[in-house]
Amino acid sequence: MKKKKAKKRKALKSGVSITKDILSFYSKLADFKKEIGQVKENHAEMDARFTDLEIHISLLTRLLTTLCVERFGIRAAALKSLVRRIEKEAVRDSQIMELESIYKLSQEKTKKNPSAHPRVKDDPWDRIS
Repeated sequence: MKKKKAKKRKALKSGVSITKDILSFYSKLADFKKEIGQVKENHAEMDARFTDLEIHISLLTRLLTTLCVERFGIRAAALKSLVRRIEKEAVRDSQIMELESIYKLSQEKTKKNPSAHPRVKDDPWDRIS
């Protein structure tokens, strides 16, 4: 009889722990669903802001073009060549900045991992070879 009661208690304890595990799983799943909903909302907001920025940039571009052609007397061909040159410079500057950031990252990695055996002056092994 004692063995049966002990088995029943173990079964009840394991059943309770499984139930707790299942409940914790479902609560974590509910939390993930809430986070996904928030991400979707943020994505919609960011998409709307991005569209607004595109419209704003388009209007500013038109305004600047109109000012350059009508008020400053710049010909359209000269304005196009100026815009192309500025675009090339912007691409070159962004590439330079990217290379600099990569170089800085590689420097940080080398600083964090110094060599295991630092070089010592007057090392007797240098005299042998």
